[in-house]
Amino acid sequence: MVLPAPILMFLVLLVFIVLKVPVSFSLLITSAIFALTLWGERGLYTLYQSLYTLMNNWVLVALPLFVFMSVLLERGGVVEEMYIPLSKIFGKYRGSLALIAIIMGFAIGAMSGVVAAGVAALALVVFPIMDKARYDRKLSVGTVLAAGSLPQIVPPSTNAIMYGAVAGVSVGGLFAGGLTLGAIMAAMFSIYVILWSYVRKDKVPVLKSEDISMAEKIRSLKYLIGPLVIIVLVLGSIFTGAATPTEASGVGALAALVYVIMRRKLSRKILMESLTATLKVTSMACWLMATGGAFSSIFAAVGGRTMVVNAMLSLPMAELLVPVVSVSIIFILGMFIDPVSIIMILGPILDPVIRRLGLNPLWWGVVFCGTLITSYITPPVGMGLYYFKGVVGEKVSMDEIMKSALPFVGLMMLAIAIVFIRPELVLWFK
Repeated sequence: MVLPAPILMFLVLLVFIVLKVPVSFSLLITSAIFALTLWGERGLYTLYQSLYTLMNNWVLVALPLFVFMSVLLERGGVVEEMYIPLSKIFGKYRGSLALIAIIMGFAIGAMSGVVAAGVAALALVVFPIMDKARYDRKLSVGTVLAAGSLPQIVPPSTNAIMYGAVAGVSVGGLFAGGLTLGAIMAAMFSIYVILWSYVRKDKVPVLKSEDISMAEKIRSLKYLIGPLVIIVLVLGSIFTGAATPTEASGVGALAALVYVIMRRKLSRKILMESLTATLKVTSMACWLMATGGAFSSIFAAVGGRTMVVNAMLSLPMAELLVPVVSVSIIFILGMFIDPVSIIMILGPILDPVIRRLGLNPLWWGVVFCGTLITSYITPPVGMGLYYFKGVVGEKVSMDEIMKSALPFVGLMMLAIAIVFIRPELVLWFK
């Protein structure tokens, strides 16, 4: 029996991935094989056209600018300075260090949108202090991982930018919905930390620091002024309609550069490191997006998209089961495939199904991106796990890191369930 071309395409792609061929090359090679086999040289033109179209998408200009802003703030010590006022204000409460990590993760997300910056910064700044204070290891590691993942749902999330580009959904709307979902996740993390800290008081000591006067606490707030201004400039310009997300990325990058210069933190080394990191991250993401776009185009041309839409629509209670099944697929794939690849493979396939069912594509985009952030801390290939391991080295075993993340993965999925039940929570900006 001859398998239909769409199924055969996925099987070939899976074989390449199992053989550990990089996902971007797997997507490109699979697309080229089927384009040449089915249409000859004309198929290669279709492949080239899909690559060219995606790489000329104006929305994607925001990606390198937001990445540059993120890396510059992290390398310039801005994140480290944010810890100072937060520790003075909350330092004497039980579980305060974990709560500070969550607040900082949310703030880093609102300034950058890159998980690497969030996890690495918190692992460098907050985790050593938590470890020295003898916090429960699983709580401290899990909190840093979860808080460090928030940048990929809190705007300006790079995942939202890429999903909006491939699915034709408003990036500004995704940012607004992501802000709400990120706040729900942060609140759930905080409640969990507070309850855990008071149930297991012996595992979460109160910091024995000297009394700090109100005047000193107020003076320390100066370290938050710059980050708050950057957040307001980026998100405020988007939500007020003064700038598109692409334009806001330029505003944010310039504001971050000016702030780091004003703080006398900018050096030639930091600038070159920031530019190099931006080039690497952007090149990787754009290559994945281009090859993923090519795969999606060829897959649609051989009837794959129609096949998936018809199969999904034929499910009983499709309006309920399709989103649930889709979230399950995203979650499972996230354990083995990087988030950008998932966006490029599933984004163009699932979006038409959601629209055919009459469900809100913006709501689904937020759910898609929200589910996707679990992939950063789910074993075996969650990138956040390895970012953390890269910072702490041999102090924490990989097995302990993976186990520590699991309770927070559950909290993330609970937040997704809330948005499932109350879609209006993430559609306030529409």
